[in-house]
Amino acid sequence: MKQLTDISTPFADVYSKQELPGQNLPWLQQLRTQAHGQFERQGLPSKKVEEWKYTSLWALTQQSFTHQTSQSSLSEADCSEIALMPSAYRVVIVDGVFEPSLSTISELEKGIKISPLSQSFDDAKQVIGEQISLDKPGFNAINTMMMNEGVFVHVESNQSIEKPIEVLVINTGKQDALATHLRHVIQLDEGSKVTLIEHYIGLSDSEAGLTDVVTEVSLAKKATLNHFKIQRESLAHFHIATLAAKQSAESTWNTNNISLGGRLARNDIHSQLLGEAAHVRMDGLYLVAGKQHVDNHTHIDHAVPNTTSEEVYKGVLDDESHAVFNGKVHVHKDAQKTDANQSNRNLLLSRHCEIDTKPEMEIYADDVKCGHGSTVGQLDEQHLFFLRARGLSETSARSLLTYAFAVEVLQRIADESVRESLSTVIEKRLPKGA
Repeated sequence: MKQLTDISTPFADVYSKQELPGQNLPWLQQLRTQAHGQFERQGLPSKKVEEWKYTSLWALTQQSFTHQTSQSSLSEADCSEIALMPSAYRVVIVDGVFEPSLSTISELEKGIKISPLSQSFDDAKQVIGEQISLDKPGFNAINTMMMNEGVFVHVESNQSIEKPIEVLVINTGKQDALATHLRHVIQLDEGSKVTLIEHYIGLSDSEAGLTDVVTEVSLAKKATLNHFKIQRESLAHFHIATLAAKQSAESTWNTNNISLGGRLARNDIHSQLLGEAAHVRMDGLYLVAGKQHVDNHTHIDHAVPNTTSEEVYKGVLDDESHAVFNGKVHVHKDAQKTDANQSNRNLLLSRHCEIDTKPEMEIYADDVKCGHGSTVGQLDEQHLFFLRARGLSETSARSLLTYAFAVEVLQRIADESVRESLSTVIEKRLPKGA
């Protein structure tokens, strides 16, 4: 009997009939069997579950998905035009299938391995499944039992990789309601450094589909990962993502999550600071319009003394869109000298959009420096008047002020090439207001 949910789906039945990579690996089969049992018991969360209070999965459960992936006919020129970073190492997954002819990972710098997960399960064994929990109802269990592709990245000790890595996930819309279950595993050894961009894009504006993705990050002592994610899939698409990291002493995880597309987008992001002097910067930007729904749940665990975290999430909402932000900072009993700051700010461009924001801190140590805040507002009429008086149209004035509001999240990106690439995409996507 399922607990805490009244939602039923065919995912468990699909799993039992699927041919999945790694079926010859006993440890992987055991993990998948565990996930299958957990999903059979708990299923998907309903709005009765506190963490899903403002987000309904009803529409997703009414959609019939295709789970059988097939090779695409996307050209190298098409792929290059879509990619954010022309000079990056590129791993391309099209309609759930790794495309070696479109990827550029044959000539790598010393000290790094990049490969499709379907060919790297044994290499990823010590990390896979270790950063996430299967206990709660949700998509972690679905992803674990049905993962069929993704990327494995391993950077060896004291290696600083010059070129960024772009994981380019493309949904062409040519397969009706395709569901893809991707698992990315990022392992950085002591003293290593790399930049990674997860890029999700849909080529059809109206084709429904599901991207179910889990990214697991393991950072050893003094490792640094600059991690960016941009999601701009079809406005009929469902995007459910978990991003989880465990950080050792003196490690740094700079993560920036940008949500532009999707009918329903859910991002669960979790950092566990397990070693002293570990630091996480967890930033995000969501731009939604029409009837889009985006839900960002972040969780930062300060488990030991002398750790730091910064978090800035901003949202721009238009039309009848709906956004949810729930950011939790947990300071454990022995985590003295914690320094944590969290901010969520939202700009509403319509009378009909809605934001549910809940920044929270759970603090059990007494020698800490922690702060959090949330704001919701509209464009300043005086600023609009100022720009209109200087010759700008109302549409241009609104667009400029909206960009000025959103740009803070981008300015916090240290890498100029990444910042410029993301800025170009966002400028085209910004809603203009009414």
